[in-house]
Amino acid sequence: MELRQFKYFLAIVDNKSLSRAAEHLHVAQSALSKQIAELESELGVQLLSRSRNGVATTEAGKVFYEYALGITKQISDARAAVLRSSDTVVGSVVAALPQSVAATLALPLMRAVSRRYPNILLHLNEELTGNMADQLLAGRVDVAIFTETMPPRDIAFTPLVEEAFVLMHAPQDANAPPPGDVTLEQSVARPLVLPSPQHGHCTRWIVDDALERAGHPPQRIAAEINSVYVLKSAVEAGIGPTIMPLGLAQREVEDGRLVAHRIASGDMVRVLGLCVSRHLPESNAKRAICHLINEVVRDLCESGQWSGARYLAGATPYAKAGN
Repeated sequence: MELRQFKYFLAIVDNKSLSRAAEHLHVAQSALSKQIAELESELGVQLLSRSRNGVATTEAGKVFYEYALGITKQISDARAAVLRSSDTVVGSVVAALPQSVAATLALPLMRAVSRRYPNILLHLNEELTGNMADQLLAGRVDVAIFTETMPPRDIAFTPLVEEAFVLMHAPQDANAPPPGDVTLEQSVARPLVLPSPQHGHCTRWIVDDALERAGHPPQRIAAEINSVYVLKSAVEAGIGPTIMPLGLAQREVEDGRLVAHRIASGDMVRVLGLCVSRHLPESNAKRAICHLINEVVRDLCESGQWSGARYLAGATPYAKAGN
């Protein structure tokens, strides 16, 4: 397989048309078809299905698309690395943040990168946690903030921050507990609004695991919502309470739109950390971004801007980058 075959395949899928892909790549459509035919022949599977409506990926093509994205990104990164001196902090880095972290970390991180490393192009993805794990393992993402749930043989995990979870409900909720702390039993007494298990690595799994440890039956669910913003709106509208990190709804609590109760349970916490692939090469840009994420998280925790969070002191895997 050749690099151009990967690029041709990606262009066809992204444009959903051989003719549009040929125009985009500035190559003849016949040459494009020939390269894809050779690629399918070498793999022994059909990657694309063609019809009057355009081109679509087969099931095998969908799998190959994910790998092709990762491979072309790594080759691009390798080219950038060898064209720069080892002391230059330059390049592109793809960082993925779960929805439950992006609201707190994304803007301060972007500001810090712009100020400290103007020659680094940061691609910041806000992702559902299930999608983010797949992208990191496939090499499409350089660094992610995640819980320690990925296979350690593939992903290096360095703890960054610990967050306590709180019970959250609407101010007008007639069945809400009195002000103050609540027990685990009080926090799960009613059906909750939560993310689905498929995308709840950083939130739903924490709740389910805490209940299992306490010998509590599975939680009753009022609604499963895989959007942080819609979930908070549903709680504010009275659909049901939720359990989430305080920092995720800090603004709504300060504005009086939601009410938070600390949960008196040592299990209702999450530890988030830097996740990087053990199989992908390092770069100065990647090391610099990992180091900067560590700094930004520490500053947010120590200044109180990340409510309910405790910085886990210690060096990141790339603590000396960029210094």
